[in-house]
Amino acid sequence: MGSSAPDSQRGGAADASVPPGATDDLVSEAVAELYGTDPQQFTERRKALAAAAKASGDGAAARQIAALRKPTRAAWVVNRLTRENPAAPARLASLATALRAAEKAKDGPRLRELSAARGQLIDALTGQALAAADIADPHAALRDEVSATLTAALADPEVAAGFAAGTLTRAAEWAGFGLALSGTPDGEADAAEPARPVKAPAPLAEVRLLKESRRGQAGRAGQGGRPGQVREQTQGLGEETERREETERKEGLAEEARRRRERLAEETAARLAEEAAQAAARRRKSFEDAERAVAFAAAVASGAAAAEDGLEIEVRDLEERLTRARAKLADARLSARRAEAAERKARLTLEHLPRPGEGA
Repeated sequence: MGSSAPDSQRGGAADASVPPGATDDLVSEAVAELYGTDPQQFTERRKALAAAAKASGDGAAARQIAALRKPTRAAWVVNRLTRENPAAPARLASLATALRAAEKAKDGPRLRELSAARGQLIDALTGQALAAADIADPHAALRDEVSATLTAALADPEVAAGFAAGTLTRAAEWAGFGLALSGTPDGEADAAEPARPVKAPAPLAEVRLLKESRRGQAGRAGQGGRPGQVREQTQGLGEETERREETERKEGLAEEARRRRERLAEETAARLAEEAAQAAARRRKSFEDAERAVAFAAAVASGAAAAEDGLEIEVRDLEERLTRARAKLADARLSARRAEAAERKARLTLEHLPRPGEGA
């Protein structure tokens, strides 16, 4: 994403008013800004930066900026990790080197140890990347794409370079086999692709060489050589050919055994990687299940609290109504006692009064 070929190499003349290096500076600054910007603002900001470069007279920079690709959401999240944690690419690169060394040495225990460490590191960096992007509750698909891209950065040098520069434009996924991958450092062979043995000469070629040698020696014998010497030389050549064939046969068997060991190591590494990925998926699922359980429990607790508040209000209302009813009952009882007393008093008064028609 850095510098590019000058205008003269693209068939156009460079603008003489543009200072040397200005194009590279403008493009580098645009790359640093755009790939650290939220993808929703990328297109508008790219247009503005390209227009600014064109207005400054640097058409080459304007064209390069306009050609910058907008990153996907997952790629932007991984780019954010590089900016927030510049040591993350180095940690992945160090682990990748250790994995390649362990696979090259066919060190099974070390491979298992590093495979477990890889799963832990990928999970940790995935969480850091989402946190750096302020994504508190990511979709499972986004989390998987970020995790897959970081895993690919372990294996694919191009993805690793984009991750280190913070300029990835799309999510990546490693679909190879084994742990060591193409493009290994220091010119090492790709451990995922077994080295092809040098093809030995065909037996027919050996026979042809032997016949030619015999004819040549017989001709020399006819010109004065001794027949016994010719036979000894011919016999020696036949024995040498047999020894060479035996050596090549043994080398072929050794090469086949070596390829079998490499295939076994690759299959073991692939199985361990798959088991680590499955373990990581199970951990993510357990975490998501726990989050859902917590959310459900919180909802139930909230509903119970609301029901409790409602019942408390209802109880207070009933208590107030009971208090008022008791007061009314007390008043009714008092009124009844007073009425009974008035009735008794009236009866007594009635009993002492003479009945009508009775004499004095």
